[in-house]
This record gives sequence, structure tokens and C-alpha cells, in this order.
Amino acid sequence: MSKFIYGHALNASVEAIIREAEEWLLLVSPFIKLNHRYLDELRGLKKRPHCRVLICFGKSEGKYHKSFDPEALRFLKEMPNVKIVYDERLHAKFYANEKRSLLTSMNLYDYSQINNIEVGVESIKGNFMSRSGLDAESWNYFSDVIDAALVVFNREPKFKKAMMGLTENYEGSETKVDEIEVPQDDDEKKTSGGRRSSNGAVQTGGSSGFSAKPPQDRAASQAPGTGYCIRTGVQIPFNVERPLSDRAFNSWVQFGDGTYPEAYCHFTGEQSFGETCYERPILRKNWNKAKKWIQ
Repeated sequence: MSKFIYGHALNASVEAIIREAEEWLLLVSPFIKLNHRYLDELRGLKKRPHCRVLICFGKSEGKYHKSFDPEALRFLKEMPNVKIVYDERLHAKFYANEKRSLLTSMNLYDYSQINNIEVGVESIKGNFMSRSGLDAESWNYFSDVIDAALVVFNREPKFKKAMMGLTENYEGSETKVDEIEVPQDDDEKKTSGGRRSSNGAVQTGGSSGFSAKPPQDRAASQAPGTGYCIRTGVQIPFNVERPLSDRAFNSWVQFGDGTYPEAYCHFTGEQSFGETCYERPILRKNWNKAKKWIQ
């Protein structure tokens, strides 16, 4: 059975696909940045090492950090049974387990889920039925895409037979391939008296605390000259010609892409959802307030 879905139903479908996966989970998306709800569902798979997680991403011109959020990458590399592959040509999006699939326009990226008009076709396989129709064609096609793509990470579980060979006990996992590194500047999110939570907010003090003031209040109260790194959100001197911390700049300068989407506004520190970059480090709505700081 297939049906057209949109809006909140898309997110609910992806969550169900992850949550209900028992043997296979396919996540195919050019860009990957997991929101906290997807992360919560994926944590359940850490307890199910028999489930094989296959992830395909692309559109980064070989510069993997452009398409893969560091926190998401670190988390997924800790899965017990995961294979990550890369295909530069990838533009399609497809999410599936052994019973349910979603062919959609929506990236596995929180900005797309929050800001864009997205649609999809969800297919659910009935009990005791094999995949058929659109569901089968999509599954087979993307399985071939994954098989042909470049393997950049592969971690496989180890099992030991028990109970006269009737059961298997999980003994740990072994990394077979690791050609993709988490960018070093991601560690910087833990500095400046706080740490980055899975939903992108800076936590301070207790486990449930967020930054003391919402972003819209910061500009009025912060001392002149204080800015924020557009990649990590930590406080740095305000300078539109250098809106990155030293460590983040050292990472950025390797490629020097001034239009690469960043995560924060240099003026307020609020999340920009890709609407800031090195060349335009301040959100448009904050520009009039920020102009008086610019020499």
C-alpha cells in the first residue's frame, strides 16, 4: 500500500522507519544532520546489533564535511552494525526498513524538515507479503546504488553461538573501513562553559539547562565587540571579516569556500539553519542592528 504524505507526516514516517527496523535500515540522503527525535530513535538500534544500518550521502565534491554534520557522523560511527557510503551524484532521498519505505524530496537534514515544503510517497508492506510495486522497485534500485557507492566507513558486529547454536551473543563490533573523520573543530562545541546538545542548543550547568537568554535578547545585553563563531556558536571577538574561531577557521581555510552554509549568526549567536556563511556571517534580520558595530 502506497500513499502520498507531506508536512508532519513525513517526519513521523522517518521516525517509524528507524524505530521499527529489525533487520535492515536504509538512509539515503545527500545531506545528513540528525534532529534529536531521529537520534532518539537511532539510539534504540544500538541495542539491536543484528540490524544492519546502511547510509548513503553525497553532494560534497569529496569534502565530506560539507554534507555530513560532525555530531551526526560521530554518533553513527558508534553504531554496532553500520556501513556508510558516498556517491557524489546522489540527489535522491529514500528511507526504508524491511517493512516500510519513504521516497521523498526531504533531506535527512533538520533545516529541510523545519523550513521547506516537502512531500513523499510512503509504502507499507502487509504481513506475510513480499515487497512489490513501487516499494520493491525503490528498494532494489537504492540497494544497487549503495552497493556501487564508495565505502567510507564499515563497522560489523561479532557474535558467538550459544545454547547449542540456537542463539547468538553479541561480543562487540570491529571497524573494517574508516575513511571519514569527524572534523576536529567539532570538539570546540564543548568549550565556553557549555556543551552542544543533540538539538543544537548550548547546555550549561545541569543536564537540562540552556543558555540563560534567548538569542534575540543577546544583542541588547552583550558587551560591544562580542561575536559568535558561525560554525560552532562559541563566543569570539566580533569581526565580520573573521567570523570563525581560530580552530574553525583552520578547518574552513583548507577549502576556503566563502558560500558554504554555516550554523550560527555571528551577531547574535542564534541558529541560522544554513542562512549564514563566511561571506555573509550575519542573518539578514539582524543586519541593521549589527551595522553600528562594523567599522
